[in-house]
Amino acid sequence: MANLALKRSAGTGPPRPATCSAEMLQVSAKVLDTMREAVVIMDTKFRVTAVNPAFTDITGYTVVDVMGKRPPFHAALKKKGGRYAAMLKALKTHGTWQGEVWSKHKTGDDYAESLTVSAITGDSGEVERYVAVTGDITRHKEDEERIHYQANYDALTGLPNRFLFLDRLGQALANEDRTGTKLGLLFINLDGFKLVNDTLGHAFGDLLLKEASARLDACARATDTVARLGGDEFTIIMPSLKDARHTSRLAQRALDSLARPFDLDGQEAYVSASIGITIYPDDATDAGDLLKNAATAMDRAKNEGRANYQSFTRALNEEFRQRLVIRNGLSKALERGEFTLHYQPKVEILSGRITGLEALMRWDSPDMGRVPPVQFIPVLEETGQVVEVGEWAIRTACLQHKAWYAAGLPPLCVAVNLSARQLRESSFVSVVEKVLRETGVDAAGLELEITESMLMSDTEESVRALGALHEMGIRLSMDDFGTGYSSLSYLKRFPIDTIKIDRSFVADLATDPDDVEIIKAIITIGHSLNRKVIAEGVETAEQLAILREYRCDEMQGYLFSRPLPAEEMTEFLKEKMLQCA
Repeated sequence: MANLALKRSAGTGPPRPATCSAEMLQVSAKVLDTMREAVVIMDTKFRVTAVNPAFTDITGYTVVDVMGKRPPFHAALKKKGGRYAAMLKALKTHGTWQGEVWSKHKTGDDYAESLTVSAITGDSGEVERYVAVTGDITRHKEDEERIHYQANYDALTGLPNRFLFLDRLGQALANEDRTGTKLGLLFINLDGFKLVNDTLGHAFGDLLLKEASARLDACARATDTVARLGGDEFTIIMPSLKDARHTSRLAQRALDSLARPFDLDGQEAYVSASIGITIYPDDATDAGDLLKNAATAMDRAKNEGRANYQSFTRALNEEFRQRLVIRNGLSKALERGEFTLHYQPKVEILSGRITGLEALMRWDSPDMGRVPPVQFIPVLEETGQVVEVGEWAIRTACLQHKAWYAAGLPPLCVAVNLSARQLRESSFVSVVEKVLRETGVDAAGLELEITESMLMSDTEESVRALGALHEMGIRLSMDDFGTGYSSLSYLKRFPIDTIKIDRSFVADLATDPDDVEIIKAIITIGHSLNRKVIAEGVETAEQLAILREYRCDEMQGYLFSRPLPAEEMTEFLKEKMLQCA
């Protein structure tokens, strides 16, 4: 190092003597030579006059390379004019400046360095030179960036994660407030991803998520943010909307893109998407409500058959608010004894004889009153409570069957509606066996009603379960016949004893010739396959006359009796028995 007499500028420490002993200079030189930080001494034009050995270790440049030239960090600061100007101002005002900068190593590689530059003044107070102390912090900065990336980006897809999504959404909303523009938010859930994941394995599921992420990103505008919230859920933030209809256009592009087959390392897979759309500030004014509204609209898309998009509306919000109230109320309904069964007779058309009854679930909520089954049963299925409540219904119906028989009534078969969720339970058959055993009811006294939509999955487990129930002697009935997709294949594949014609065909039977022909065809098919045919929703004598003409076996509906509580139905059955005596 050069033999220099240095004096620090004001504010950087107490004044040092203008001259030093040779011994002190030697000590100082040894200290500089052994420092791990690079020390660069420069003139007032920032040209290098001396460096220590650590400078070469850090930058790759030797003394010869830089002597009389500006150091690497000077060029890096000049690229960012604002920082260079800030350094000059700080040196003039305070005599020192600190910062971090990315510089170029002699090899051309980037490296990060911490930098402290101090002004050295002479006896007159004028700056005579500058001293820079710098250290290599590349690894530290890389660790920082890695931690930042892990905290803000999804490790699998590279998309922003929930944390960064919420941060960008908040920033975008603040900008919309300033500019008075709108923002769109899309909530996207992949339909069928779980099937791919469960069938092909998680490795293929990960490949699908990565490809789906890339497709969504390609659909979005450059200013949009595509994020993965977790699992198979994604969002797209669309800031600065000039036309809210752009959200639906993007949603359709996303649907079309995701509908294309996925090539997963040679395995072909298909998924679709359900998308919910909400607009700021039309639908909500804060990030939390926007996300909730978009998720609500996505749920509606799921309920509408999937592979579509739905926009949030106030009516939709009220519907889902009511659904939440129902969900909360159902959590304790069984425990509190709020469920009851009402019974509706099935009547043989030719003789007028009662052949059985259908048990229909009713829920009397202390807060909402009588809640229609169409509102609460889907929620039971969604939450899985239908398994426990369904077992209660079978047990209650069997006990009522036994009570009627004990009261002197004939052994009328009682039908209970079965949920797809119950049928998927591996223990369901054993549960039914247990109920029959504990209630002492013969299998012939119980009938289970299933719908066509329940059998669409057509799983081997369903086939085995229904086969086992049928072998036990339990009758199986297909409800809502004609409203599904593959009625005849179901009749062939599953052990169905009875076909129930859906009430939608019966309602206009007396006025719509098409319904007449449909019912005639169903009855013909049922009889040719040795199935009993029952018509639901019979309310008029004209409907009954047509059903009788086409030899429908049985009917069920308000023409004969509305569903009644057990006590009232007991009296009704006794009265009918007396009339027939």
